[in-house]
Amino acid sequence: MRAVAVTLVAALAVADCGSSAVGAVPEGTHTLSAHLAGAMKKCWFSGDAAFAPYRYTPEVNAGVPRILVVSRKEPNGRPLLVVEPIGTITANAYGPLLAGKLSQRIQDDLRRWLKGGSDCN
Repeated sequence: MRAVAVTLVAALAVADCGSSAVGAVPEGTHTLSAHLAGAMKKCWFSGDAAFAPYRYTPEVNAGVPRILVVSRKEPNGRPLLVVEPIGTITANAYGPLLAGKLSQRIQDDLRRWLKGGSDCN
């Protein structure tokens, strides 16, 4: 699997995360995760045919929250897209879906949502 990493918005935003503990989740990360998961549910997983072969799983109770997109046929398989919010305006996204036909749409939607939007394209 070729992982494609996309850093969305400036990584400098992480510098002011409000926590000095090693391994601590930057302040605002859970809020951003909930925002992204809500937008993904509304725009991708509520009847959009392009995302019908997939399902998503927000991992909000994990040490570092992340959102996984997996095959609907293999829900316990390897994630096809991982979105890891960092702080309040930054997220990393990687996985094979970013190398496929949905790549541009995923990137455009995530950029828009990271700027605070929640609308669908």
